[in-house]
Amino acid sequence: MDESLQQNSSKISIPIIAGIILIISGVLSVLMWIGLASMDVSLIGSTILPEIESISSEYGSIAFSEESIKELFVICGSIGFFISIITILGGIMSIKRQMWRFALAGGILGLFTIGPLFSSSVLSLIGLILVIISKNEFQ
Repeated sequence: MDESLQQNSSKISIPIIAGIILIISGVLSVLMWIGLASMDVSLIGSTILPEIESISSEYGSIAFSEESIKELFVICGSIGFFISIITILGGIMSIKRQMWRFALAGGILGLFTIGPLFSSSVLSLIGLILVIISKNEFQ
Protein backbone atom coordinates (compact mmCIF):
# COMPACT_ATOMS: atom_id res chain seq x y z
CA MET A 1 0.00 0.00 0.00
CA ASP A 2 2.92 2.34 0.70
CA GLU A 3 4.28 1.84 -2.85
CA SER A 4 0.99 2.84 -4.50
CA LEU A 5 0.90 6.02 -2.43
CA GLN A 6 4.47 6.84 -3.45
CA GLN A 7 3.68 6.20 -7.15
CA ASN A 8 0.61 8.46 -7.03
CA SER A 9 2.51 11.30 -5.37
CA SER A 10 5.30 11.14 -7.96
CA LYS A 11 2.83 11.12 -10.85
CA ILE A 12 0.93 14.03 -9.39
CA SER A 13 4.01 16.16 -8.86
CA ILE A 14 5.40 15.95 -12.42
CA PRO A 15 3.05 18.61 -13.92
CA ILE A 16 3.69 20.87 -10.92
CA ILE A 17 7.46 20.54 -11.33
CA ALA A 18 7.12 21.18 -15.08
CA GLY A 19 5.01 24.27 -14.42
CA ILE A 20 7.45 25.69 -11.90
CA ILE A 21 10.36 25.14 -14.30
CA LEU A 22 8.46 26.80 -17.17
CA ILE A 23 7.54 29.77 -14.98
CA ILE A 24 11.16 30.22 -13.87
CA SER A 25 12.26 30.01 -17.49
CA GLY A 26 9.70 32.59 -18.56
CA VAL A 27 10.56 35.01 -15.75
CA LEU A 28 14.29 34.82 -16.54
CA SER A 29 13.52 35.52 -20.19
CA VAL A 30 11.17 38.40 -19.41
CA LEU A 31 13.86 40.05 -17.31
CA MET A 32 16.45 39.59 -20.04
CA TRP A 33 14.23 40.88 -22.85
CA ILE A 34 13.07 43.90 -20.83
CA GLY A 35 16.72 44.68 -20.08
CA LEU A 36 17.60 44.43 -23.75
CA ALA A 37 14.68 46.58 -24.90
CA SER A 38 15.39 49.25 -22.29
CA MET A 39 19.13 49.46 -22.97
CA ASP A 40 20.40 53.04 -23.06
CA VAL A 41 21.55 54.46 -26.40
CA SER A 42 24.84 55.65 -24.89
CA LEU A 43 25.59 52.10 -23.73
CA ILE A 44 24.94 50.85 -27.24
CA GLY A 45 27.28 53.47 -28.66
CA SER A 46 30.09 52.67 -26.26
CA THR A 47 29.96 48.86 -26.24
CA ILE A 48 28.04 47.33 -29.13
CA LEU A 49 28.61 49.79 -31.98
CA PRO A 50 32.45 49.49 -31.96
CA GLU A 51 32.13 45.71 -32.16
CA ILE A 52 29.75 45.94 -35.13
CA GLU A 53 32.05 48.44 -36.86
CA SER A 54 35.05 46.14 -36.44
CA ILE A 55 33.09 43.25 -37.95
CA SER A 56 31.74 45.38 -40.79
CA SER A 57 35.26 46.56 -41.70
CA GLU A 58 36.18 42.93 -42.38
CA TYR A 59 33.10 42.14 -44.48
CA GLY A 60 32.43 45.42 -46.22
CA SER A 61 30.69 48.66 -45.45
CA ILE A 62 27.62 48.29 -43.25
CA ALA A 63 26.17 51.46 -41.79
CA PHE A 64 24.65 51.13 -38.32
CA SER A 65 23.61 53.91 -36.02
CA GLU A 66 22.86 53.83 -32.33
CA GLU A 67 19.20 54.52 -33.04
CA SER A 68 18.84 51.68 -35.56
CA ILE A 69 20.41 49.22 -33.12
CA LYS A 70 18.12 50.50 -30.35
CA GLU A 71 15.08 49.97 -32.61
CA LEU A 72 16.24 46.43 -33.39
CA PHE A 73 16.65 45.70 -29.66
CA VAL A 74 13.17 47.06 -28.91
CA ILE A 75 11.60 44.93 -31.64
CA CYS A 76 13.45 41.77 -30.60
CA GLY A 77 12.77 42.54 -26.94
CA SER A 78 9.05 42.93 -27.57
CA ILE A 79 8.81 39.65 -29.47
CA GLY A 80 10.87 37.84 -26.83
CA PHE A 81 8.76 39.36 -24.06
CA PHE A 82 5.49 38.07 -25.52
CA ILE A 83 6.93 34.61 -26.16
CA SER A 84 8.14 34.56 -22.55
CA ILE A 85 4.66 35.47 -21.31
CA ILE A 86 3.24 32.48 -23.22
CA THR A 87 5.87 30.30 -21.54
CA ILE A 88 4.78 31.59 -18.12
CA LEU A 89 1.12 30.96 -18.96
CA GLY A 90 2.02 27.44 -20.13
CA GLY A 91 3.66 26.88 -16.75
CA ILE A 92 0.53 28.07 -14.97
CA MET A 93 -1.62 25.70 -17.04
CA SER A 94 0.75 22.87 -16.18
CA ILE A 95 0.44 23.58 -12.45
CA LYS A 96 -3.35 23.64 -12.80
CA ARG A 97 -3.18 20.45 -14.93
CA GLN A 98 -5.44 22.05 -17.52
CA MET A 99 -5.05 22.68 -21.25
CA TRP A 100 -2.20 20.26 -21.97
CA ARG A 101 -1.77 21.65 -25.47
CA PHE A 102 -1.27 25.17 -24.14
CA ALA A 103 1.29 23.92 -21.61
CA LEU A 104 3.00 22.08 -24.48
CA ALA A 105 2.98 25.24 -26.63
CA GLY A 106 4.44 27.21 -23.72
CA GLY A 107 7.25 24.68 -23.41
CA ILE A 108 7.95 24.71 -27.14
CA LEU A 109 7.97 28.50 -27.38
CA GLY A 110 10.13 28.62 -24.28
CA LEU A 111 12.89 26.97 -26.29
CA PHE A 112 13.17 30.18 -28.31
CA THR A 113 13.28 32.60 -25.38
CA ILE A 114 17.06 32.19 -24.91
CA GLY A 115 17.33 33.92 -21.52
CA PRO A 116 20.59 34.62 -19.74
CA LEU A 117 23.27 32.29 -21.16
CA PHE A 118 20.59 30.08 -22.77
CA SER A 119 19.40 29.03 -19.31
CA SER A 120 15.77 29.70 -20.19
CA SER A 121 15.98 27.47 -23.24
CA VAL A 122 17.49 24.63 -21.22
CA LEU A 123 14.88 25.02 -18.47
CA SER A 124 12.12 25.11 -21.08
CA LEU A 125 13.43 21.90 -22.61
CA ILE A 126 13.31 20.20 -19.21
CA GLY A 127 9.81 21.56 -18.57
CA LEU A 128 8.69 20.50 -22.04
CA ILE A 129 9.90 16.94 -21.48
CA LEU A 130 8.10 16.80 -18.15
CA VAL A 131 4.88 18.15 -19.71
CA ILE A 132 5.05 15.51 -22.44
CA ILE A 133 5.70 12.73 -19.91
CA SER A 134 2.79 13.82 -17.72
CA LYS A 135 0.19 14.16 -20.49
CA ASN A 136 -2.17 11.71 -18.79
CA GLU A 137 -2.26 13.85 -15.64
CA PHE A 138 -3.95 16.75 -17.43
CA GLN A 139 -7.73 17.17 -17.70
